[in-house]
Amino acid sequence: MTTNILKFKIFSGLSLAFTAALASGGTSALATDFSCRSASTTAENTICAHANLSSLDDQMARIYGRLWAEYNTRDRVQLRSEQRRFLGYRDACGRDVRCIKGAYLDQISVLDTKLAEILDK
Repeated sequence: MTTNILKFKIFSGLSLAFTAALASGGTSALATDFSCRSASTTAENTICAHANLSSLDDQMARIYGRLWAEYNTRDRVQLRSEQRRFLGYRDACGRDVRCIKGAYLDQISVLDTKLAEILDK
């Protein structure tokens, strides 16, 4: 998957911990990273095997948590939807470390931009 395709497809997201919270019916964001013991996809296992990817996941989770805290209910619904799309594209990377890293870097950039817009208001 090329960087241009990733940039087109990846717009927003969050850590695997948020996915677990959403799947379990949770309505608030968690400020923790996911547990590698519960990793179930190839991409999740690849993230667990590479400290730099795990660190990117943690960084994204922190930014997402800040956004979640600032957003109203309508914006949170949109953020959650974008997150699910991100996870799909990230998981499509499989074992490709460069692809996963690129997905996270793009996602972090998008989330940072959104956070900066909120904090500048």
